[in-house]
Amino acid sequence: IGEHVPETLEYGIGSFTYRATRPFLPHKLNQVLEDLLEKSEPPFDSSNIMRAKGFMWLANCPQLQGDFSLAGQHYSLLPGNPWWAEIDRSHWPKGLEQHIVPLWHEPYGDRQQEIVLIGQSLDQAAITSAFDQCLVSEESMEEGQRIWDETVQESGDPFQDTWDAAVALAQEAANAAHDHSHDHDHSHDHDHTHS
Repeated sequence: IGEHVPETLEYGIGSFTYRATRPFLPHKLNQVLEDLLEKSEPPFDSSNIMRAKGFMWLANCPQLQGDFSLAGQHYSLLPGNPWWAEIDRSHWPKGLEQHIVPLWHEPYGDRQQEIVLIGQSLDQAAITSAFDQCLVSEESMEEGQRIWDETVQESGDPFQDTWDAAVALAQEAANAAHDHSHDHDHSHDHDHTHS
């Protein structure tokens, strides 16, 4: 009886996690993601990324995580939760302060890149290098948010419209929920006056 060969070996499927503690410049990230989908430019012409998921730190959005997901020929990058660094520590869940220590880098807190990539024949070094090219420079890290915002204004942000629409939708939903609870409370008060 022949031994079953795991699909990961048979088809050369592997995975790795890309990590960085500098933000991405949106215009550069967009180009890498387009190259990844088109599979025509190195390293994506030979590294077949089939799925990816994680969170991203965009240079012009220090408040919110970018929630990233890729499957096949489609990806999404939408605003996610606030970074813990944006939330007053008095509102943190119990135990988070100890748990988050390995992820915390002053002065930017837990802001970082963490993307799990799954695919065939992955050239980890080349893929890492491609994503590294999207990061703000070491020198810009010293200069900070104002310089990053200026750079993004000059270079453009291909994700801006989608991002703004998602934030607006979330705010509408939150407002609707608030209005509904107010209406419910209001009508509930009147129920007691009828006899």
